[in-house]
Amino acid sequence: MRKTKTRAGFSKLKITWLMLALAGMLAVGSYGWHVYTLFRDWQMNMPQPQLEKLTNDLRLYHTRTGRFPATFTEINESLWHTKPTPDYGSDGRQARTKNYYYFYTRVNEQTCTIWALPTGPRRQYASSFFIVLAPEWLRSWKGKAIEDDVIGRLPAIPKPDQLAALMMQEIPSRVFNQRNERGVSR
Repeated sequence: MRKTKTRAGFSKLKITWLMLALAGMLAVGSYGWHVYTLFRDWQMNMPQPQLEKLTNDLRLYHTRTGRFPATFTEINESLWHTKPTPDYGSDGRQARTKNYYYFYTRVNEQTCTIWALPTGPRRQYASSFFIVLAPEWLRSWKGKAIEDDVIGRLPAIPKPDQLAALMMQEIPSRVFNQRNERGVSR
């Protein structure tokens, strides 16, 4: 019987195992990338309320001018300086950012209200907020996401029974003092 000579190196079986390992690594890598993109899209579409920043900016505007702004346009011109100027609606009281819709109303020079309503494909995972803000205190209500047909009928300054009908629950109020700018719960 004749001996066949084999080269020292790669045989067909070794190449097959190498290709199988490479295909397995590519499959695991592509699945990891797929999971990452799903998470990134989910996180990007998740509504993120900007209430702390908004209330802090409104209070800062009040300390500088002695009154709350009538519209978002006023606060943009004095504090935010956003270029190009965002569309704040026909009356300047509506804003959209990070999948939240904000509706601002100045009750008088010392009090204002804000509706913060989630929008976008993941709105059902976020909460709706209603805030009454004065220089010394803040009262807020939190509830589930409000449907589109109800949003158009929301009053700018709702009564307590209207908030209860929307399943909004009051969050403990915050009182601000001059020395400590952080709100403390009552």
